[in-house]
Amino acid sequence: MNDVEQAGKSESLGEKSFLAKLLAGDYGLAATYWGLYFVGAGLFAAFGSQAVDAERWIPYLVMIMAMMAYTVTLLVGIRAAYKGPQLWKVMSRTSSVFMIINILIGISTLGFIY
Repeated sequence: MNDVEQAGKSESLGEKSFLAKLLAGDYGLAATYWGLYFVGAGLFAAFGSQAVDAERWIPYLVMIMAMMAYTVTLLVGIRAAYKGPQLWKVMSRTSSVFMIINILIGISTLGFIY
């Protein structure tokens, strides 16, 4: 059996790719939201540390702005997807946790200044 036939069979059995499951919301709001947040934070930590080490401040500031915009985008996404009680209580606590993590990651990237 070739790859095309196997792909057709797996699709017919209801198996979806990781990206298809992610976009369809099969992993749940909390897992998707936190997973996407930590992917973004991890990318910022890696590339931000390299930018600070090379003393490239303009790209570093652009990354900080992008990280903040990414966090706001995720918060807007949770606002649209969350259907439970006390939406604003959940939003305020979540955004507070994110901002604290963002500050800690920013401080850790600046640790490369000697």
